[in-house]
Amino acid sequence: MKPQPSILITGQNCHDHQDLIVLLGNCDLDVKLEPDAEHSADHINGSRPAVIVLDTNMPPPGGNNLVATLSRASTYGVIVLCTKADATDCILGLELGADDVVDRHRDPREIAARIRRLMVRGQTLLSVTQGQSDIVFSDWRLSVERRELLDARGNRVHLTRGEFDLLAALACHQGKVMSRDQLLDHISHREWASSDRTVDVLVNRLRHKIGDSPREPRHLVTVHGVGYAFSF
Repeated sequence: MKPQPSILITGQNCHDHQDLIVLLGNCDLDVKLEPDAEHSADHINGSRPAVIVLDTNMPPPGGNNLVATLSRASTYGVIVLCTKADATDCILGLELGADDVVDRHRDPREIAARIRRLMVRGQTLLSVTQGQSDIVFSDWRLSVERRELLDARGNRVHLTRGEFDLLAALACHQGKVMSRDQLLDHISHREWASSDRTVDVLVNRLRHKIGDSPREPRHLVTVHGVGYAFSF
């Protein structure tokens, strides 16, 4: 029998989500609870939950380090539950490395749907990129299979999950113009990504990390009025 995918809910309020736990259990997902998020980050030990739900205040305790650690430990990503989830906090959560940011008081059915959507998105990206060879451009090597970007010296460049998924989506569709809506399908949930700013923020950060000039980008090319395209 195939083991159930596991969902880890962590943070001091993790026991407050009994309705969510029941909903996920009804979807054949194995739910685990860990009140201490820092302890959770240190002791996952390769179990790789499908999705980690971090219930915390914004910004998360430990900031970028905690979210990045949890993101690496999960298979498909991290969802942050917080007291409020306005546009500013959602952008901040994405920049910290979260894949979604949701008000903890939202309907548990919506939160469960976002968890399932994140899993579907991750599975879709894996199917699109499965068997994809490394993509080399300028002094960079992008390995979709290992989920890493290496510089000319072979050093790994830190990318948030959103940054990596956006770069992989564009690079695997080299030469194809992708709209912001299409890219949002790869990196986030459009319910909270209420403007194009989400994609634009990630593109700007990626350009900075790979030395792609914002005024005359070589690789992450803006197609005005449409979206972005990747060029070697």
